Amino acid sequence: MEKDKAIKIGLLVIIIGGVMFWGYNFCKGKNIFSSENLYYTTYDQVEGLQKNAEVLLRGYKIGHVKNIYFSNPQYNQLTVELSINSDIHLPKETIARIFSSDILGSKAIDIILPKYFSEEGEFVSNFDTLNSEIQTSITDQVRIEVAPLKAQAEKLLESAAVAIDQVKFIVNEKNGEELRRCFVKLQNAIDAIHHSGMTLDTILSTNDDNIEGILTNINGITKNFNEHSGEISSIINNVSNMSDSLAQANLAETLKKTEKSISELDAMLQQVNSGNSSLGALINDPSLYKNLDNASQQLNSLLIDIQKHPKRYVSFPIFGSSKDKEQKKEEKQEAKKKNEN
Repeated sequence: MEKDKAIKIGLLVIIIGGVMFWGYNFCKGKNIFSSENLYYTTYDQVEGLQKNAEVLLRGYKIGHVKNIYFSNPQYNQLTVELSINSDIHLPKETIARIFSSDILGSKAIDIILPKYFSEEGEFVSNFDTLNSEIQTSITDQVRIEVAPLKAQAEKLLESAAVAIDQVKFIVNEKNGEELRRCFVKLQNAIDAIHHSGMTLDTILSTNDDNIEGILTNINGITKNFNEHSGEISSIINNVSNMSDSLAQANLAETLKKTEKSISELDAMLQQVNSGNSSLGALINDPSLYKNLDNASQQLNSLLIDIQKHPKRYVSFPIFGSSKDKEQKKEEKQEAKKKNEN
């Protein structure tokens, strides 16, 4: 009896120990009753990933993180061992992605299968290495998105602080009084503008007829301009042509020559007035003028006498004709009459 009781107690202890061992491994994410494959993956950093973290496929747990350690003495890379159920066959392009499994930031590994693969394709074997990837956490995403806003907010706060300091400087006791005076002057200016507007409105109201007449006259003038636009254009063209003709006529050269002629005429007149020239002597000497006048009168008398008695001055004595004798008699008679007179 005692022997049977000891056997029973021993079996019970073994069973309890096995259950406790299974429970302990189950709590660590291990299933001692199922076979598992071991895969490796490497990361530059594991973002707080811990041993026994879950390995999920489409949200279903298929294994756990067995171990994490540095890959080399430089400590620039970490190797993560993944224990995954052997029933799960992973294609070559499978990715082991670290992600945040809850809002508290706990890390787990999500197995990402390729979009297209077939059962006849290549699969990873036990102890093979999977591709690695790290998914940005919600906190990191918020930090990245909030960082520019934070910088802008800091600049805005700095600008606001400067503006507040400037306002404090402006709104002190001395400047405050000046501001109040400026506001009073501004109000007076607004009142003056309002008064001017009312005055202008009154003027416009009382002179409606005059304004209407002015507008009518302006309208008539505009209409006349429109009706005679052709004639106005012709006048403008004529003026333009005349200006072009004047420009082409070398007016400057003409004026220059005219000025030279006037200068020469002035010099000639000065010489005439001085009496150095013949014309000047003729103009300035009265005796010469009188002699010329007497000579002119005598020449005139001579011409008149030649017209009356041409035979006295022109004769053709051929054979001593009687006509010559008669002419000589007439001349003697006329000479005698002149003497008597």
